[in-house]
Amino acid sequence: MSVLPETAASISNTLVRVMKIVGSMKSHMPLSQFVPVQGVDHSHFPILFTLAHEPNRVSALAELIHSDVSTLSRQVSHLVHIGLVEKIGDPDDRRAQLLSLSPQGREVIDELVKRRGEWFEVLLKGWSEQDAATFLALLERFGDDVELYKVDLTTSSHTPELAHTSAGHTPSHMHSHTNQEH
Repeated sequence: MSVLPETAASISNTLVRVMKIVGSMKSHMPLSQFVPVQGVDHSHFPILFTLAHEPNRVSALAELIHSDVSTLSRQVSHLVHIGLVEKIGDPDDRRAQLLSLSPQGREVIDELVKRRGEWFEVLLKGWSEQDAATFLALLERFGDDVELYKVDLTTSSHTPELAHTSAGHTPSHMHSHTNQEH
């Protein structure tokens, strides 16, 4: 089973088109209109959304959000300073610290998720539930395949073939990425 080159090119073109349209709408997105705390911007959302799932060390968090540790450390310091993230002791290693959402950080994420969901309800108002569910399943599968390909690129000295996931199967390490903002 293989996708025809013409189909792959059409998907690529459509995906780029959608990304450009969404990018041009940033000022109309609920995340842009809702400034929960002075000093928070869109670059902080991947950190906050990832920490909403579980506390993490800086190095693990950097890997999860595909960022370098030095950039992430600066952003985390800022988020700690404004009270959205807190440092807690690592129960597995007393010398290390974990990053965790503060109660205020949890409130911010809950409100952002609510507003984003409402925005997508408006965007999908002409869709049936079945169409939306099918789109979600395929989008998750596509995201998983892109993620696996990225892992292959970083662990291989050659250009790897895309690892194929079975329909409906989400690798366990992928679940934490579902609500990330990029």
